[in-house]
Amino acid sequence: MMRIQMVRSGLLAVSLAAGFVPAAHAQDAKAAEVIGKTRAAIGGAKLEGLTALSLEASMDRNIGARQMSGAVEMFIELPDKYLRSEVSSGMTNMTMNSGFNGDKAIMPGGGNMSMGPGGAMVFRMGAGGPAPDAVKPTPEQLEQLNKTAIRSTRTEISRMMLGWFGAAHPSLHALYTYAGEAESPDGKAHVIDVKDADGFAARLFIDQNNYLPLMVTYQGRQPRVMTSGGPTVAAAGGAAVAHTQTQAQSQTRQLSDEERKKVRDDMEKRVAQDIAQQPTVEFHLFFDDWRQVDGVNFPHKMRRAVAGETTEEWTINKVKINPKIDAKKFAVDAK
Repeated sequence: MMRIQMVRSGLLAVSLAAGFVPAAHAQDAKAAEVIGKTRAAIGGAKLEGLTALSLEASMDRNIGARQMSGAVEMFIELPDKYLRSEVSSGMTNMTMNSGFNGDKAIMPGGGNMSMGPGGAMVFRMGAGGPAPDAVKPTPEQLEQLNKTAIRSTRTEISRMMLGWFGAAHPSLHALYTYAGEAESPDGKAHVIDVKDADGFAARLFIDQNNYLPLMVTYQGRQPRVMTSGGPTVAAAGGAAVAHTQTQAQSQTRQLSDEERKKVRDDMEKRVAQDIAQQPTVEFHLFFDDWRQVDGVNFPHKMRRAVAGETTEEWTINKVKINPKIDAKKFAVDAK
């Protein structure tokens, strides 16, 4: 891990206009200079013309002494379409899609979701899927779930886009502030604070030698997946918590609507309490092995660390710049 020490900071903000990797307004001359050099190092004019991207990656996820592997596909089409499809192997052996199409979310867990504190999403999964007679959310709850899911996926893809392109997803309307320099035994990095009006906050570290992004850091609740037997799997990015279907849950099908609602509410209260008790920790996303793809530099290795422990390692096997993406990929009812 790159151990850093901040040595100076700036105060002014720079705003990026709507676009994929837009030019910076020069309210903060230093931030504009660094971001401009970063964009030039990544691809310059080729990057300016990038409006769509797809990638395929293999991923290893560490959960304590256990390791899970999986395959990830991601599709981005500007200005408002995004899909991440993850196929996990091992004990979960499931496919999970997430993303958004305009103002509609593509829901993890097939839409069988509820909300925890701090915007965390709780979704249920299991061999039998959601109970067919489960109490359905109200229209108001569905609307709030949609907003929460969109916010969560925009936040996660923005963290990655900062490391890929030096800019968050344009829907965030993020502000960029030059925060100073960071020193490590490996060299120095420029540090850019990235925030928006809705609570997004991250730091982008840019290599002073080649102006390529090194890492993105952010704060979040320590994530995990919970089952009836206790925690088993850390959720990616601190954005979601999963709760598996249990035999006791399936037995609620024999209860009345009122009794099932009480069982569900009690369970979600316990899940929410558990989420709230998780400590706030620092997350790191590292970007490495930069290679040219159709005139654009792109990292082919990524690593996520939570509280200093590596939890995910990505090997990106295929990247396409401005591909033609089937509109069906962004179907809101994608499972």
